[in-house]
Amino acid sequence: MVIIVAKSLNPGQQSRSAIRTEIGNRIKTTAITTTKILSFIFAGILFFSSIENANMTAYAQLSSNISNNSTFPNNGPDTDRAPAFLDAYWTNHLSSASSTSNNNNSVKKEVGPGDGASTLAVVLVNRGRSDITGVTGYLTLPSIGFKPLPGKNNGTSQSVASAYSIVKAGDTFVLYFDMYVLKQAKVGGYSTSLSLKYTKINQIGQLITTNTVPFRLTGRVILDAVSENSELIPSTHNQLRILIQNIGSANAAGAVVTVTGITSGNSVTSSNTQSTSSSSSNTNSGNTNTSTTNSPSSSSSSPSPSSSSNPAVNIGATAFHIGTIPVNGSAEINPVVYPTASSGETVQNLNLQISYGDAYGNQQTSNVPVGLVILPNPPQSVVNATANNGNALIVPAGKIQDIDFTVANSDNKKPITNVVISLVSQSNSMKILGDSRWTFQSMLPQSKLNLSTKVFASSDLIGKPALFTLTVDYVSAGQSKTDSLNIGTYVSGNIKIRVYDVAISFIGGTPNIIGNLLNEGNTVGLFTTVELVKSNSGKSLPFVPPSQYLGDLSVDSPLPFSMPLNIDNRTLITIQPGIYPITLRITYSDDLKIPHVLLVNSSVDFEPKHAQSSNGAGGSGGGLSGLGILVIAAIAAVIVFLFIRRRRSKSKRTKLQSSKDLDPFLDDVSPAPAEKDPSPDFKKR
Repeated sequence: MVIIVAKSLNPGQQSRSAIRTEIGNRIKTTAITTTKILSFIFAGILFFSSIENANMTAYAQLSSNISNNSTFPNNGPDTDRAPAFLDAYWTNHLSSASSTSNNNNSVKKEVGPGDGASTLAVVLVNRGRSDITGVTGYLTLPSIGFKPLPGKNNGTSQSVASAYSIVKAGDTFVLYFDMYVLKQAKVGGYSTSLSLKYTKINQIGQLITTNTVPFRLTGRVILDAVSENSELIPSTHNQLRILIQNIGSANAAGAVVTVTGITSGNSVTSSNTQSTSSSSSNTNSGNTNTSTTNSPSSSSSSPSPSSSSNPAVNIGATAFHIGTIPVNGSAEINPVVYPTASSGETVQNLNLQISYGDAYGNQQTSNVPVGLVILPNPPQSVVNATANNGNALIVPAGKIQDIDFTVANSDNKKPITNVVISLVSQSNSMKILGDSRWTFQSMLPQSKLNLSTKVFASSDLIGKPALFTLTVDYVSAGQSKTDSLNIGTYVSGNIKIRVYDVAISFIGGTPNIIGNLLNEGNTVGLFTTVELVKSNSGKSLPFVPPSQYLGDLSVDSPLPFSMPLNIDNRTLITIQPGIYPITLRITYSDDLKIPHVLLVNSSVDFEPKHAQSSNGAGGSGGGLSGLGILVIAAIAAVIVFLFIRRRRSKSKRTKLQSSKDLDPFLDDVSPAPAEKDPSPDFKKR
């Protein structure tokens, strides 16, 4: 550097020309010196410029560490900026399929704690004016709850992802970082560091930049449905209590539950498979609400060929708006289901479609079947039948008999309508001669119908049971039903006893009450006895004989009886003759060994004195008279006299046999006057 010092000249001492000459010389000297200095500076600039071109990458890295917004050292109009962060979300896209915005088909996915291997998509934009390529990202994972996948971490605690295609200026691109989401992770926001290495097109060297990446562990909505009353009663309304539970780790917003139908248990598997596949295909196609909600409709409109007609129907509301279901929370819906009578002892599925907003705000649809068990039809019927007021029904054989029975509606609440009652005999030997069919419009709850008819049982059924079948057809709660009831009966024999020829007969001088029993029925009377009942009236026999056992009383065969009175002669003489009323008690047992008693009123003609004089030869009036006894004594005396005379004549004939040729008996016997001329009274005797 040349310093020029100009001294002050005295104008008086020096001339103006001398001064100008001196100044011009000095300026010339200064210009030469300046030219040399400028040449030296220009050479230095050329030297440093060559060094800068050789070490451009080192200067770019240095400037990048100084500022994230400046990739190059100068801040002039030629400044180029590094890629910037746009968005981060979880997806099911493969990390090997990293792409630019022109080929980005990845879908946002909910990820919760403990989901394991998951992929985080980080969306970046190339803000520079040059195309870039060979982008590699290094994502630092949070220390708790996240773990890099082996082979995806480059040996560090980071997750590594790359985009190999060319990213034009202004375009976006996505890096997919794989990692493990552990159970220790918490739902919420995180912030971490992302380092990028990339190269500009047509330039040598690799550039490095660092960005801050915020992301959120969304959690997952997992919905399930459980019925608190899964056992339903057929042929009646059943109000269900179904809990919609969120067992996931994120809230379900704006939940709406729709009952899409009821199917039998064997067709649920195919229906669920179809719904799941439809949901999966819609998920891959995009995030629009239309595609998600329309998939169940197409599924329900084309049921599986194996599904049958529904034996249960939903007759209540089909859509329930329940709003937000928080994590580990639930909401209740109450659909009304009516199982038909034919669905007893079957398994049914109530198909539910649940629409809700997920953690990203996208509407999702879940198809959840709820298992239901239809209980068996009640074994007892609402129709009951009784005969003979609840007692045993006994029908006598060989006789037209009226039987009564009662049909009752035992239901406490519901009437039955269109009632048709039919009675049929199950035996050919038992015929219904009266009405056998009755029709009624309705029967109120707890009401009864008293019915009767006439039947006839033949004798070959005696001692045997018989059966009637009562069939009742009716409508209850809109369902047609048929109940068959059995009415049992016992066919008994008919024992009809008649008493005739009751009288008093003296046997061996003892008066006996005699008579006959006749069984005019159709079965044997067992253990038959007869006895005289003592009367309290004024005129009665003084002595009552003990009962007499007669044994079995056969059909159509008389059975005689004789009961001695055991009265001595002195007492017999004191009894006044006349007609005496008597009462006979006849006891017997039927085929069931049930005893029966029959009282028969009759009368007898009693003549005790005449019976004593005739010594038992009389009839029913009272025996022999005194005159009869005298006649018998005279006849006996004549017989004795003739016997003595004959013996005497025989001895005389023996002595005179040799002298006379006559009958000794005629010769010796000469008629006496009395014999020749017997008295008229003797001839009569």
